[in-house]
Amino acid sequence: MRRTFVVTDVVHPAGYEDRLRTVLSDLHDGVGPTLAVAVLGLRAARDLLVRDRAGAERLLSRLEEELYGAITELRRIVTDARPPALDEAGLVTAVRRYAGMLADRVPAEHGPLAVTVEVRRELPPLSATVEVAAYRIIREALVNIARHSGARQCTVRLWPLDGDLRVEIVDDGVGTGGETPSVVGGTGLRSMRERAVDLGGGCVVEPVPSGGTRIAAWLPLATQE
Repeated sequence: MRRTFVVTDVVHPAGYEDRLRTVLSDLHDGVGPTLAVAVLGLRAARDLLVRDRAGAERLLSRLEEELYGAITELRRIVTDARPPALDEAGLVTAVRRYAGMLADRVPAEHGPLAVTVEVRRELPPLSATVEVAAYRIIREALVNIARHSGARQCTVRLWPLDGDLRVEIVDDGVGTGGETPSVVGGTGLRSMRERAVDLGGGCVVEPVPSGGTRIAAWLPLATQE
């Protein structure tokens, strides 16, 4: 007996594509940086083992906590919640904590990475949407700088201007020679731009004349929840 199978297009519910894009973006910008920083930490722990076993063990304990955090982040994405760090501390403190965490994650051959977080003017109350977008953009930029740029200094600046939240990340790394920076190339740059554009803002990446890279994003403060 011959059977005939008819394949029809799958009909997804309204908003499916937007939700899928959000999930993929959250995986890349949320869990992705956490795992990338954990890899940096493992490399640092390996270097420490030969000269400071106790220090290596302390670092491994922190890495264990961070990997548990990645599991929590996966659960958050599934339930469509916002990053716990923002609820616990707010945007500025959450960024400062994340920047501080990077201090002992940079490979030994690159030397320490000092990250300064500056708030140029008092920030107005931010919508959850703007907070999440700013936090994700900054995290993505910082983890790529730590992994690829060889920078020793990095400054994150936040300030309100002309109805936008301005975000700027400047490093003194390898620079770009006028080309699109590899430090935030590919998926990372695209993800940062998409997050900003989705809110009606934008994101640019450009070389710094004195060396290094500047990432600048602007997010409309009037963005609706």
